[in-house]
Amino acid sequence: MKTKIARNLSLKQFRAFVAVARCGSFSRAAQNLAVSQPALTLSIQQFEEIIGVSLLKRTTRSVELTAQGQELLPKAEKILDDIEASVLSVRASAQDQLNQVRVAVLPSAAVRILPPAMRGFAAEMPQAKIHLQDDNARGVEAQVLEGRADFGLSSSWSDDPRLTYLPFLRDQVGLICRNTQELARRTEPLTWDCLDGLPFAGMAEDTGVSRLTKAGEGLPTSVTSPDFTVLTMAALAGLIESGEAVSAVPALAAPDYLNPALVYRCLSAPTLYRELQLVVAKDRPLSSVAQSFLEYLQGQARQISARFPNRTVEASVTGG
Repeated sequence: MKTKIARNLSLKQFRAFVAVARCGSFSRAAQNLAVSQPALTLSIQQFEEIIGVSLLKRTTRSVELTAQGQELLPKAEKILDDIEASVLSVRASAQDQLNQVRVAVLPSAAVRILPPAMRGFAAEMPQAKIHLQDDNARGVEAQVLEGRADFGLSSSWSDDPRLTYLPFLRDQVGLICRNTQELARRTEPLTWDCLDGLPFAGMAEDTGVSRLTKAGEGLPTSVTSPDFTVLTMAALAGLIESGEAVSAVPALAAPDYLNPALVYRCLSAPTLYRELQLVVAKDRPLSSVAQSFLEYLQGQARQISARFPNRTVEASVTGG
């Protein structure tokens, strides 16, 4: 019986009852609800028929609540208030989701590129909420393909035909070593040959840094066949700080800005760059907020690169 009654009731009837009870008049309630008085009267009649009791006592001058009407009024008001609160909550949640941007990003870019860019974007679009999801290059592409990220910021991993790669920045691969290492004190430019014979720490094979050094032509054997192989930058920094090895990483990934005991120096002959790209799924359009943030990053490429010395970070040809 309860299910049948609830199925036959409508919000219009609840609103009609509450309006008449509050106004004490059909005519004033009809004005407040912007409906005709006959339509309001019909809603009340249907409401009472479904419930099975009389809720209002009508006289020529006023309308009063019956005992049953007095009992129902606060409950009916709560029902309407709860529904309004629920609708507003769902609407706010939906709007919040529309304003969220999920960016899958390399750890080095998450730390050194995006924070100031996010602050600048927030000044233009304060309602936007940027969420960074750090991962390696393989993981960034997977997040974008699977829809877990709106777009990515990464070095190229697979050249997947389902993805669009937008040139953004490039950073030079250079030596990272202790500040007491002899190479750190040299004033002349350094070449890769300077690393020949030194204990070298390389990154694991499923990292973009490893691909860069493996693809470089004419690099010393100590670099292409390293004494140490690590998976994380934290492990790499630990080896270098202890004096066990030197390494080569892209400028943005170099941990020297966090550790004053470490030094980054450019390497040439050959000069290697890591190409950073904005990664977008071809079959999934971006939300307006995500598209705005992506375009904002593109427009900031030259300003971002200018913060780093000696042209170690450069805007790509079409970025910025």
